Amino acid sequence: MSDLYVTDLFVYPVKSCAPLRVSRAWVGEQGLEMDRRFMVVDPAGQFITARRYPLLTHLQATPLTNGLVLAADSMPSLRLETRHFPDEWIDVEVWKQGVKAQACGQQADDWLSRFLGTPCRLVYFAHTSERAVKDSAADQVAFADGYPLLLTSESSLNWIQERCPVAIDRQQFRANIIVNGELPFAEDGWLDITIGEVQLRVHSPCERCKLITLPPGQKTFDSTQEPLRTLLQHRRWSEGGCHFLGKNLLVRQPGVIAEGMVVKVLARKEPALCV
Repeated sequence: MSDLYVTDLFVYPVKSCAPLRVSRAWVGEQGLEMDRRFMVVDPAGQFITARRYPLLTHLQATPLTNGLVLAADSMPSLRLETRHFPDEWIDVEVWKQGVKAQACGQQADDWLSRFLGTPCRLVYFAHTSERAVKDSAADQVAFADGYPLLLTSESSLNWIQERCPVAIDRQQFRANIIVNGELPFAEDGWLDITIGEVQLRVHSPCERCKLITLPPGQKTFDSTQEPLRTLLQHRRWSEGGCHFLGKNLLVRQPGVIAEGMVVKVLARKEPALCV
């Protein structure tokens, strides 16, 4: 068995924005530093994602030490600094969970409303914001769908590509960590892993939605619903559920991770059967 190692790291500073590849990152209890710390919401505080507005994946968000820069084609870039955010706290909702988030200001709201063509606001998961992982109350997550980190493997992605009738890109699966070195879906049997000093618990498989049918750079979803259809055919668990790829992770010990770092599997479990 070859060594397991990290091949890619991605952060998504604004939920549903374009991926930002990084060579190293700090991992805290809520995941990679600056990952999904910002989110677009409608005027009522309901979260907005690329599932409804695929144009969001064209939003380039670059984190600063104390802020964020927003950029997009045909739009002037916008620099935001957290020290200039108003003392305004908004009740927002993400997947039926309420969060107290900080408003980022009228300038950010106007910029994003123009970009998406609909009234919306930008909010920030501040240091005082809290959101528990739904089925692990002792763990925290920011504005990610459900868990602090998402991991996929190159071997598994290649296996799906071999069976998928259309070309797919690893970025469609919007993982934080991509690893290489074991057989396809070996991660189904992982329980505890380390990357450098970072200790992680593999919590659950990631059930996929139509967002993976949006190729990078496109504004419309794949008309054949691929690669979701291929996952439905090959990645259904015997105990229920369908189209799984990747693993949701919880952080057990923070630290720095970087491309090329070795991944060690400390404990394994019997994986569920696919049918």
